[in-house]
Amino acid sequence: MEDSTMRTRDASLHKRRKSEILAAAAKCFAARGIHQSSMQEICDAAKISAGALYRYFESKDAIIFALAESEKTANAQLIAHLNDSKDIVEGICQALPEIVSVLCDEQYGRLAIEIGAEASRNSAIAKVFASNEDELRRAFINALKLGQDRNTVDRNLNVEGAVFMILALFDGITSRSAFSQNPSRKQIVKSMERFIRRSLRGEQS
Repeated sequence: MEDSTMRTRDASLHKRRKSEILAAAAKCFAARGIHQSSMQEICDAAKISAGALYRYFESKDAIIFALAESEKTANAQLIAHLNDSKDIVEGICQALPEIVSVLCDEQYGRLAIEIGAEASRNSAIAKVFASNEDELRRAFINALKLGQDRNTVDRNLNVEGAVFMILALFDGITSRSAFSQNPSRKQIVKSMERFIRRSLRGEQS
């Protein structure tokens, strides 16, 4: 029983420490850029030794891949929410406050831009983030098609085009939040709700 408790504590400590390192790395990457941030700077931000850091991540690429895994986990939560929604349009609107809160975070925006630039140079990184994007895109498409079957989504809607526009809107908010002043998050949520309801329901102005 003692061994089991110790293993549980060790696993919990490992998970917490890993999360702290990723948070520190994300802060460094967003503030200084991926290539300008050294592993020592990440150590300093996470308040750990270099030896401890390398036990978790052998390189900055390994950290980026872990950040991609974190994104995948967040996407999975959104996908689960969409799949559980009887009305996909309402499901998206219910999730908007949390989605907008993330998209409008300046650090998140700067990190996304940094990782996007790195992905343009590193095919392995591009592949893993493209996989995350494709999984989310397909989940939206499937949810909207199911909504059409249930008559909660406009049957004449071009689903692939609508999903492209929604994800492009998300990307645009992220990019603008990194460098420009936005309306309040509450205003953005209201505007997005209006856009999504009209677009997906086929409602007229």
